[in-house]
Amino acid sequence: MVELTGYILLIVALIDGLLFGLAIKKGVTSFILIVIALILSTYVGFSFAPHVSITNVTAKLLPYIRNYATQITNDISIGFGGSLSLTVVLFLVGLAVGLWKG
Repeated sequence: MVELTGYILLIVALIDGLLFGLAIKKGVTSFILIVIALILSTYVGFSFAPHVSITNVTAKLLPYIRNYATQITNDISIGFGGSLSLTVVLFLVGLAVGLWKG
């Protein structure tokens, strides 16, 4: 049986970019206001969610990205850099299509 996990992850990256692009296109004003509100609340000392900071999010996100790229690398055999690049390119293509067609 052929292993399809790597290809499915790439398709999900493309669809994720597409949906993210559509969401940005439809809610640019809302997105900007939410970002401004989160920045102001962080400056004042309020937290939207407890224990959320940029360093905390980055520390939890990097292992997930490494695991994701390693899984694609094992399933497609294009190397770590190639799999990460392909995932980012597919996400950006989906994002561009979502922004353009949304």
